[in-house]
Amino acid sequence: MGSELGTFNWLIERWGADCVLEPERSVKEYVRHAIQQTAENAERIQIYHVTGWKLIDNHWEYLLPNDGKHDVSLRGKLSRYEKADSWTVSDLSSAYFMTSYFPFAPDEITLPLLAFTFLTPLNEFLHQANCEPKFVLCLLGRTGTRKSTLAALFLSFFGRFNSSDLPLSFRDTANSIMYNAFSLKDVLTCIDDFHPSSRKEANKLTETAQLIMRGYGDRIGRGRLKSDSTPMESRPPQGNAIITAEQAPDIGESGTARYFCLELRDGMIDLNNLSKFQREAEKDTLRSCMLAYTEWIKARFLKDKDTERSFVNQLKKSFQNYRQEFINSGISCHGRVPEIYAWLMIGMEYFLSFLFEHDAISEEEYQATFIRCRDCLYDLAKKQSSSIEQDKPTHKFIQKLYSLIESGQAVLLDKDNPFDFKPVNYIGYQDDEYYYLNADIAHKQVKRLCNEQDEAFSISKNGLIKALAEEGLTVYDKRKNTKSIRIGDKTLRFICLIKDKADAVAALSQ
Repeated sequence: MGSELGTFNWLIERWGADCVLEPERSVKEYVRHAIQQTAENAERIQIYHVTGWKLIDNHWEYLLPNDGKHDVSLRGKLSRYEKADSWTVSDLSSAYFMTSYFPFAPDEITLPLLAFTFLTPLNEFLHQANCEPKFVLCLLGRTGTRKSTLAALFLSFFGRFNSSDLPLSFRDTANSIMYNAFSLKDVLTCIDDFHPSSRKEANKLTETAQLIMRGYGDRIGRGRLKSDSTPMESRPPQGNAIITAEQAPDIGESGTARYFCLELRDGMIDLNNLSKFQREAEKDTLRSCMLAYTEWIKARFLKDKDTERSFVNQLKKSFQNYRQEFINSGISCHGRVPEIYAWLMIGMEYFLSFLFEHDAISEEEYQATFIRCRDCLYDLAKKQSSSIEQDKPTHKFIQKLYSLIESGQAVLLDKDNPFDFKPVNYIGYQDDEYYYLNADIAHKQVKRLCNEQDEAFSISKNGLIKALAEEGLTVYDKRKNTKSIRIGDKTLRFICLIKDKADAVAALSQ
């Protein structure tokens, strides 16, 4: 408001159409002077438009609408975020019952969602420790598997939500999603309904999904300039996000590595038990539990500078230890998977510690749930690693290549008995050990098949040849990524794909 005072662009919006300034050159200066002269006695109100932890008067405060102490204002569907007024120990037990007495889904769904939910208020301090969560949780399943209902239930720890009024949607503009993601600091949000109904819509939603994964996966905002060409302040996402999808977004290996997928199947959800927790959410039990959790964080870890510093250091150490623990397990995976495991284990550790210190669970229940979560995340991480592998351009190339060969759309001739005539679907030669692929034709055919199936395959021919060589899938001449092969009386250069390794890659998709 202060920066707009001299322009009077705010006049109609703030004072209405009944306020009319006479058309005199100096009248605005008289009005401005009068406002400033009387401003000394005006009531000053600080309104916050960002949720989560903020240092106010040297004390950390966890901001949400209905704060009772600070004025927090969010607009539109974001206004459903709301803080509880009070809590009791019985409220804390409800969250634990999701995993024990009244489970509404298998551990592979409930435990990661709980860990992710209680990880989220730690974002500010993980950011200070340089290990802020950098992934999105994806609920994947056919229509009717209760994806949006589950997302709404876990968002109910932070506000009043149901499946029909989730904060964000893939039908929103990408800019709107990322703008709101900045405001939703240290809280959980949901971008609902990745479900393209046409090729044109698939391209649009996939671009949005790519932007979301990059935003949350790298914690960077879009670079923009003001009208005077000076840079605008970056607005990266500051909370954590769930996306719901009927099919996995086709965003390539690096994009897939930025989300952790929980797959819902028909009949997986116990609707009776789910209804119990929906009723608890309507009674504000889940919001009360989160109020108690943030108050515990503040009292336990933020009471003074030394305690806060120790807290941040402990978070960093826990992240490093959990990540190394996963690496030591020997599970072959993308480099981001151990980090996702570490973040979710931190969320579960603090959730269980919070319940234990409030006598809501016993030490035996703490240990048993902790071990169940660890084992569950190991299994999910193996599946995630397989999905990431399949999204590698090299793996997609080999899998599509095999589809072309098996369907007869592409043919490989016998290297030792070549014909002078080449059929129109020729892509190269083969023997017992290798496929000898014509790089131009094979790349073009795979790209065509991907286009027909509405799948991305953006790697260039030279990039593909290099990647195949670097991953040890081909043999090649020194200082080349292809190999010279004698075919009849001619010497030609091919991608020399090792059959045994290609067979292993193709088997991953079966």
